[in-house]
This record gives sequence, structure tokens and C-alpha cells, in this order.
Amino acid sequence: MNKPNNRCMIERFLNWMFDYGSAFLLFPLAMAVWRYKYLTHELVYVAAFLGLSLLGELVATVLSALGINNLFVLHFYTMLEFSLIALFYQRFFGGYYPRWFVPTLLVVFIAFAVINLLFIQSLSEFNTYARGLEGLLTIVLAMMCFYKMLMELESKRPEKHPVFWINAGYLFYFAGSLFLFILSNVVLKENKSFNFMFWGFHACLFALMHLFIGIGLWYSPRQN
Repeated sequence: MNKPNNRCMIERFLNWMFDYGSAFLLFPLAMAVWRYKYLTHELVYVAAFLGLSLLGELVATVLSALGINNLFVLHFYTMLEFSLIALFYQRFFGGYYPRWFVPTLLVVFIAFAVINLLFIQSLSEFNTYARGLEGLLTIVLAMMCFYKMLMELESKRPEKHPVFWINAGYLFYFAGSLFLFILSNVVLKENKSFNFMFWGFHACLFALMHLFIGIGLWYSPRQN
């Protein structure tokens, strides 16, 4: 008797996250504004990432309210999003890895995203290939970031380092969302209830990432 009730509770929770999960973006945005003068160079790109997230949410909401297909926004949003993520890692890596590595990944990704837009997945489709590649590349960069932090560990409490939390947020979100991105066009054809649950789970990952980013910005150094 408990299983159906538990399932209903999970469905209600995921539906609630689908409707209100974007509100978790307010926490890191508040941290970015409050701590802005303390943000190091790589953290400025994180603040820009949050600004882009807010803009994307607002544009998608307005277009949806007007009954306009907003999937075309995602094609351009994805390119801008990965650009800011790549710049964050490039700045943090410094000379630890070859300096050409991250810019090369960024150029390859942008080229692929443009080709995908022009010849493979139109503006009216979910850009699953570009989103999937973005997820894979971000996972690689996040693992490289943790490796660098481990090799250069100077503190017994790495959880006090802002990049630790921000990197963990990126890793959890993109690792968890990878298959969601790839299967998005298939899911859009399913029934409304399944769609809400699917994107409700995505909203949970979205919320987790932004909570972690907010914690990371809280730990931003207190000097310029």
C-alpha cells in the first residue's frame, strides 16, 4: 500500500520542482551580487554564467507564456553557456595544463554546435547533440579541475575553496543531465505526466548545481 503513495509523493515533488526549481537560481545570484567585489577572476565568469541562466529562464518563460516554441533559444544559449564554463576553467587552470587545450575544446564545440544548428537539428528541435557534447566536455574539465586541486592541495579543508563547490556543481549537473539531454527529443513526444517528471528531475539537478555555486561564492576570498 505504501508504494503507490510513495510514487505519488515523488511525482508531486518532481512536478513542484518543474514549476519552481528555477527559483533556486536566486540564491547564487544573491551571493554573486553580495560578494561581487571579492570575486577572483575565474569567479567573475561564474557570475556571468548566473546572469546568463537568469536571462535564459526569463526569455524561455516569456516565450512559453506567448505560446512560442522556445527551443531555438537553447541553441544559442548552449554556445554561450559552454563558453563561460570554458573561460572559468581556463582561468583557473592557468599554466597547469597546456594553455591551448581549453580554447581548442571551445572552438571545436562552437563549430560543432553551429554545424548541428545549420545541418542536423533545426531551431525547432532540442539540440541534443550539442547539449550532449557540452555535458561530456564539462565532465572532462571538471575532473581535470579536481585533479589539479588534489595535486596542489595546500589546505586540509578543500571544501572551504570556492572552486571546489562550483566545480562539484557543474560535475553533478552535467553528469546527471547527460542522458536527459540526449533523450530530450524522445521525451518531448511522451505524455504530459512523464514530461513533467522527466523535467522535474532535471530541475532537481539544476537546483543542486546552483546551490553548490551559491556556497562556492559564499566562500569567495575576502580580498581583491
